[in-house]
Amino acid sequence: MDRLKKLEIDLQREISFIINSKIKDPRLGFITITGVRLSSDFHYLNIYISVMDDENKIEGSLDVLKKCEGFIKNNIKNRIKLRTMPDFKFIYDNSINKGMKISEIIEDLKKTENG
Repeated sequence: MDRLKKLEIDLQREISFIINSKIKDPRLGFITITGVRLSSDFHYLNIYISVMDDENKIEGSLDVLKKCEGFIKNNIKNRIKLRTMPDFKFIYDNSINKGMKISEIIEDLKKTENG
């Protein structure tokens, strides 16, 4: 496994820990980090999140995360040694919702086929 991939895994784990245990904001929904993508020059980090709630909670959660970016970065500095801290970009990942809808459609098709 290359250095970039290892660092992505470490960053995903640490960011997830910080968001779920240290940020206490009621606007923050139940967030799962589905993945992170670090640029090859280590300057940009795309953080893909999934929010298990309604559309309003998604927007609120993204706003909270953008406002807490400095707090998250400071916590990461103390836990992972990096030469430069990348710029964060939080991106909503709706693949889990799409997967759930596909599963529902398949279940409905099975019921109509059998019933």
